[in-house]
Amino acid sequence: MSHGPDGRAQRVAFLVTSLSGSGHLVRTLALAEATAALGARVLVISGGRPIAHLARDAIPMAQLPPLIVAGRDFSRPLDSKGRLADAALMSARVAALEAAVATFAPDVLVTETWPFGRRNLRSEFEAAIRVARAARPALRLIASVRDVPEPPSRPQKLEAAAARLKDGFEALLVHGESEFLPLSVTWPLAPGGPPLHHTGYVATRTEDAETSAEGGDVLVAVGGGDLGTALLEIAAEGSGSTSLTWRLRVGGNDAAARAGALRTRYPSSRLIIEPAASDYRQRLAAAAVSVSLAGYNTVTDLAPLGVPALLVPDETAGEREQAIRAEALAKFEGIDVARLETLDPAKLAARVEALAAGPRRPPLPLDLDGARRSARLILGEAA
Repeated sequence: MSHGPDGRAQRVAFLVTSLSGSGHLVRTLALAEATAALGARVLVISGGRPIAHLARDAIPMAQLPPLIVAGRDFSRPLDSKGRLADAALMSARVAALEAAVATFAPDVLVTETWPFGRRNLRSEFEAAIRVARAARPALRLIASVRDVPEPPSRPQKLEAAAARLKDGFEALLVHGESEFLPLSVTWPLAPGGPPLHHTGYVATRTEDAETSAEGGDVLVAVGGGDLGTALLEIAAEGSGSTSLTWRLRVGGNDAAARAGALRTRYPSSRLIIEPAASDYRQRLAAAAVSVSLAGYNTVTDLAPLGVPALLVPDETAGEREQAIRAEALAKFEGIDVARLETLDPAKLAARVEALAAGPRRPPLPLDLDGARRSARLILGEAA
């Protein structure tokens, strides 16, 4: 199943850089876990900032000197201290990447997002492919993208991605459903590229994620990055006009400090403000209402649950990905969608109270077996 022609376990390297949040890394770790469960040796090479609560003891990781971005300004990558990334840092990243790939010598290299995005990191992906091919001439190269890659702003970006896919990639894994949100909605690739597989959604599940725990609060979460500050502030102010307990989860490098500052500004016994933590899914399962952005992992976390949800897609710097996903989800019962620019504390509180007063919603009819299906495709079990 997971062995090569020489009888040894296949080696699969995943190359991912989460710049503004944790979603790309969360999905990649889930893919790596599923691939390892089939008997392969795996390595996740991460170029974003380390996120302690996402650590997986069973998944080997190689950490590059990290890059982050402020908001959605991908044109200005920063180092871990918020300084503009210089040539020395970028060279150090390439050197660390080449060393990790050469040492691991993968049979399969999975590039997350690229060539659909991360164009400013092209030299890193190309270096990884070059070194991997030198170590394993029969290297299999696979592209991995979420359900809605950020739509290309110019036709040239679509053409460049399509051309790169035709140059050595053996498969394109789209982690979504063709019946719900096909890749063609945002990236209408012309025929002639590698086989395209809609794998289903890659969900991170825990044993107790669907059980009821103490809670019943309004859970406001904006992911592991520094996005969503405005939504957190509106929620903190609006929480006082309801009888519900609100729990706000703050992400980002300085989550503890930002949470402390919000607590100082909005002191209330019915308002809990804390950094993002690993018990998020348990809290979500027990919540009265979920208020969140509309990122990929939000969808997979909400899908099996009955929690009424208000989605407020992040549209920073003209980003369209989350708005496209939220619009598609709005047709399902118990899912409300609002644009941040239309919300104020009173309106948010009213919409939350309306959701809390309604029934639990049915689970979303989405295929959540994408991790296992992707792992089988990565290991070459399906054409």
